[in-house]
Amino acid sequence: MATEKDLLKARLCDFLPEARVRPDASLARHCNWKAGGPADVLVEVHAAKELIAAVCCAHATHQPVTVLGFGANVLVSDAGIRGLVVLNRAERLVFRGPSVDADSGTNLALLAKKAAVKGVGGLEFLVGIPGTVGAAVYGNAGTGSTWISKIVEDVQILKQDGSLVSLSPEEMDFSYRHSRVKSTSEIIVSVRLKGFSAFEKQILKRMDEFMLLRKNQPGGSSTGSVFKNPVGDHAGRLIEAAGLKGYQIGGAEISAMHANFILNKGGASASDIRRLIEFAKFKVYEKFSVSLKEEIQYLGDWS
Repeated sequence: MATEKDLLKARLCDFLPEARVRPDASLARHCNWKAGGPADVLVEVHAAKELIAAVCCAHATHQPVTVLGFGANVLVSDAGIRGLVVLNRAERLVFRGPSVDADSGTNLALLAKKAAVKGVGGLEFLVGIPGTVGAAVYGNAGTGSTWISKIVEDVQILKQDGSLVSLSPEEMDFSYRHSRVKSTSEIIVSVRLKGFSAFEKQILKRMDEFMLLRKNQPGGSSTGSVFKNPVGDHAGRLIEAAGLKGYQIGGAEISAMHANFILNKGGASASDIRRLIEFAKFKVYEKFSVSLKEEIQYLGDWS
């Protein structure tokens, strides 16, 4: 008898090449931390219409769906993720003067570089942020001095009932590392971003300045900043002051360069990383009575 997984795979293969529909596929290679278990079904989409169709297939077969960009800000459990995981590689870009319509799977660095060639400024800060447009809007990514929410004009989302809706920045309910889609089942399909006209040479100079700031961050397998900065302070400073730089659990280590980074030093499980996160939270609260909040998202079965 065909299982729900078999039915989902069959429906996906109706409109996608079978090579892009993979049951029981490892997710570790698709995440910056290089840790985590398998997806029940993993599918790679290359266009917005494929993203919409894949999500609707999951809904039709009563399977949960998770959309993954480049896995730059997530920790997937060792048990993996049930249902459908969609690797979003929809990267269509359409420039309209100083504005650009970008599919949600667009690489942020690629977007910034193409905007420079088109003479569109204001997107330079995106060049140093790992991940996709959809993920950046989902978590209101930024550099500390500016945020993607400041340049969002419109967000097209796919609702649970299969309808497409355009939302304004106000309707997206942006705040520090937050947007409304963090608490809904909505999927970001595309985003319109507004820049300004500028000379390519000036834009490239600004991009170099942003990349220079990133050179002081630790290398290796990590997801960038793990914790949000508490009001008036920095998570990295608190973790360092708690004496945790270089502290290790299994293959996971709090970076000796920047304490808000956790590195996979080799063979770290997702459980190692989670235990280290919880330990850092405990020690910071014990010493400073400050409750650190994760910036990263936990995906999969953590029971």
